[in-house]
Amino acid sequence: MTRVIGFLGGDKYDFISYIGRALSQMNLKVLLIDYTSLQEVMATVPEYIFRKVTEYQELFYVGALPFEEVKSYIEEETFDFILMDFEYACKNMEFFLCQSICFVTDMQRHHLEIVENIKVPTTMERFLVVKEENPVRKISSYLKQMMTEMKLEEENYFSCPWGEKERKNQMRCQYQYQIPWDKTSSAIKKIIWCMIQKWLEYHEQEETAALHIGGNV
Repeated sequence: MTRVIGFLGGDKYDFISYIGRALSQMNLKVLLIDYTSLQEVMATVPEYIFRKVTEYQELFYVGALPFEEVKSYIEEETFDFILMDFEYACKNMEFFLCQSICFVTDMQRHHLEIVENIKVPTTMERFLVVKEENPVRKISSYLKQMMTEMKLEEENYFSCPWGEKERKNQMRCQYQYQIPWDKTSSAIKKIIWCMIQKWLEYHEQEETAALHIGGNV
């Protein structure tokens, strides 16, 4: 069954690219759909036609597909994973096709407050990735309160190291059309693998449930 992950926040095209790359290395077929106004994910692909699926570096990319088309990909199980990039709003109908939501933000208070105030359906699994120049193990009281408001489990919160190396990797994504997985820090890779492991568990549970239902028909 197709697993659909939505990403909310800003300046996260590199993070989504890393997740896509990691999934593709597991021989999973991945589609990245870009609903951002600046087409940030699509800017990492050398040549593309806005609403035509483009294959590049073993991943598939497309910009802002209509709801019905996305739904057909899900129903037909064309892809193992669909990663949708949104900004700070969840008004798109396509957003409600997601089973999991990942909020990506930095530590600036105004960005954190925007993320905190985004309302999503209770059925969606929530993840929060906060970029920090000096990551600390102890979660601040503000972040704890924020996670409570968001109904976010503490195990789904990740403090992501963010410095000069990470900024250079972002530039490689958009100016050299690379996904610099080999240059990515082990800390970021650990975060990505942790999230993927959870999604794969859900994926396998859904597959098993589908087989069980099919056996009873």
